[in-house]
Amino acid sequence: MTRPGRSPALRVEEARAILLDAIVPLPAEETGLDDALSRTLAEPVVADHDVPAADRSAMDGFAVRAADVARPGTGLRVVGEVRAGASPAGVRVGAGEAVRIFTGAVVPEGADAVVMLELATDDRPAATVAIHDRPSPGQHVRRRGEDRRAGETVVEAGSVLRAAHLGALAAVGRSRVRVVRAPRVAVLSTGDEVVPVEADPAPYQVRNSNAHALRAQLREMGIEGTLLGIAKDDRANLDALVARGLAADVLLMTGGVSVGAYDLVGEALARAGCEVLFHNVAMRPGKPILAARRGASLVLGLPGNPVSAFASFHVFVAAALRKLMGDPQPVRPRLRATLLEPLRTKPGRATWSPARLHWTDGRPVVRPVPTASSGDAAALAAADAFIVTEAEAGPLPAGSEVDVEPWAGPVR
Repeated sequence: MTRPGRSPALRVEEARAILLDAIVPLPAEETGLDDALSRTLAEPVVADHDVPAADRSAMDGFAVRAADVARPGTGLRVVGEVRAGASPAGVRVGAGEAVRIFTGAVVPEGADAVVMLELATDDRPAATVAIHDRPSPGQHVRRRGEDRRAGETVVEAGSVLRAAHLGALAAVGRSRVRVVRAPRVAVLSTGDEVVPVEADPAPYQVRNSNAHALRAQLREMGIEGTLLGIAKDDRANLDALVARGLAADVLLMTGGVSVGAYDLVGEALARAGCEVLFHNVAMRPGKPILAARRGASLVLGLPGNPVSAFASFHVFVAAALRKLMGDPQPVRPRLRATLLEPLRTKPGRATWSPARLHWTDGRPVVRPVPTASSGDAAALAAADAFIVTEAEAGPLPAGSEVDVEPWAGPVR
């Protein structure tokens, strides 16, 4: 058993590296395609046949032999029609002939080009068409296998599946895929001052907003979190709920991670046999964050103030969960954006300041969102990103170029 201690604050990058080094991705499982969104593909998926499976028309118009239309105005006999979804069997384009064709239809035997409808005069009663084009072989024809040949990789292993991936997998007949299992996450709030959201709090109490914000952040990552409720400042109650949480892959705790007489989380984790990875990170807000593990279970103790808890999830928890889910790039890259208003920061710690990100003339710009304190949950509702400033940074004037970390958007 390792007891927590208050060591000098680690830099964020150091702490996050320690956390990620302690994580092994979860095993793979098979799931239906519609349940695979935001999951990491555990094996490459290859095309089961050529895509497209035959030469197909890219336009509504007429399938012709390019050699028959050496000059615009040439007339051809219309000898048939092929629509999308119909077999071209029995339809053939011979010398001086054309076949009426529709987008996606298989190009009939003998034809090697398609003339779009707008460049043809169709005389249906006479079964002829005048071609006002000089097509070259292959014009407006999607060749068999031009997207993928049978056996070629369609989606690489390690891809975090988005809507476009699912469409590609469906196109090659994969109704089920092997993906890295989603982590089971338990969320536990702590402290006698915390009351349920529906309660009318006394002046010395706060509503349990953190649990619901954390669960929503999990859902944005495609993870369903389980709320364990509120642990009071009582050893037996806290130990019982921690034991329940350690049955999950990840236990997220909020509150009780500082060094006050009633900040009991560290002691509870020590009693449960957890090994502390770090406790105390040089960031603002979120300095008291604690990371620990017991066997395969990971514990992250987040500060109780809402802005601190939200920022700690963004910086540490999200990256940890992505690695658990097999994401090869668990730490998301930052943007460089132009500051629209002055930003006041205190030197000494790297700072994550709530902000609103916009795009103007194709360039990212960012506006700080004022916060009264790290307990100002309402300020977060006006933001969608963090401005990240380093420990040595002082106040920044409008027009400065700054690092920005956008928040994750919904995936379900």
